[in-house]
Amino acid sequence: MNTNIQLFRKRHIPEECVLLKNDTILYLDETSLVTSWNVLKPRSDFASGISFFDFEKHWKITRVAKSDGSLYHWYCDIMNMHISEDKATSTSAYLMEDLLIDIVVEPDGSVHVLDLDEAAEAFEKGLITGADLTLALNAADALLRIIRNGEFAEYQNRIEQYNKA
Repeated sequence: MNTNIQLFRKRHIPEECVLLKNDTILYLDETSLVTSWNVLKPRSDFASGISFFDFEKHWKITRVAKSDGSLYHWYCDIMNMHISEDKATSTSAYLMEDLLIDIVVEPDGSVHVLDLDEAAEAFEKGLITGADLTLALNAADALLRIIRNGEFAEYQNRIEQYNKA
């Protein structure tokens, strides 16, 4: 594995690509990545998070924390991870492409699906392909089934292990 890793977040709406230079990699293998981070700009509602990226399922599940470290909520991005390597410089770039659909799981267990309108808009404007939209809808459906079936705790527990470390 390359020793120099750069993490990027690419959004389609608004269009941006940001180097996540302050994220800390806590774990990385061929199928997943765990990072910790602090907000880029100060906020009053939350301050930090731990994100688990599942490359094969196209999810980023984040434990979002308030400034005192307590749980704010679980924020799930539907995404596609693009990995490129430059063997000459031993550098890897991990580009997390946000496919717009988000799922929020509140501490009380309530669930909100967000930004379906943005996914439709991005498709209509040609910002994402039909294949991207299909991938996003299937990934969101699979995650909602896991949440509904009570299996989301497996992911929460995995992330909480890093929170306690």
